[in-house]
Amino acid sequence: MKNKIKIKIIGMGRFGTLLHKILTENCEDIVMVENIGQADIVFPCVPISSFEEVIKKITPKLKKESLVMDVCSVKIFPTQVMIKNLPKHVEIIASHPLFGPDSLKKRLKGLPMVIWPARVSDKNFKQIKRIFSNMGIKIIEMSPEEHDKIVAFTQLYAHLIGRIGQDVGIKPSIIDTKGFQRLFSVQNLVTKDTQQLFIDMNRFNPFAKQMRAQVSQSLLHVEMELAHAEKGATIRL
Repeated sequence: MKNKIKIKIIGMGRFGTLLHKILTENCEDIVMVENIGQADIVFPCVPISSFEEVIKKITPKLKKESLVMDVCSVKIFPTQVMIKNLPKHVEIIASHPLFGPDSLKKRLKGLPMVIWPARVSDKNFKQIKRIFSNMGIKIIEMSPEEHDKIVAFTQLYAHLIGRIGQDVGIKPSIIDTKGFQRLFSVQNLVTKDTQQLFIDMNRFNPFAKQMRAQVSQSLLHVEMELAHAEKGATIRL
């Protein structure tokens, strides 16, 4: 890559706008371009369900020796899509920045970002890691399979609990405990993301169904325990 790195961000939604902001404010050697064919690095910041369509559309427009780096909340699916559809002269990095417009407050220092060299030279992979590390972001190298399994039982679980709370109608009151306040803050945070993101994370993460099944089984188990306790309860005067 050259000294001045030309970048194209596709999709200026919530995260695309954030990525544009942090790159332009923190990297002096980066230039944003409008034409995909001029870009050294292309970031498709689009919904997971639209990802394959977008990759197929931009493939003929990419210049040789460019690099495509996704930012999806799942990793197996977009990695497979990029490897299958992008020509071999285009390099590929899979990534998941584990922050967004709501979780990013004042600075990037310490915020985690999963990254994986799907098909990229050692030199360019190190340069990409250096760009984000210099912002203070914590780089975590992790395979797409390991990422999706962990995320299903962490980030996606948090989104599921938040959506359940929203659907039930859980709201703050004047007698809230600290524990409830923390739980509601999670609900309030995750439900700011779109319903489409929640659906896509469940649809395209192969471990999501297992997580939801375990949550459902656990809820039934708790209900059975409570029903059993109620049957055996006695009142002492």
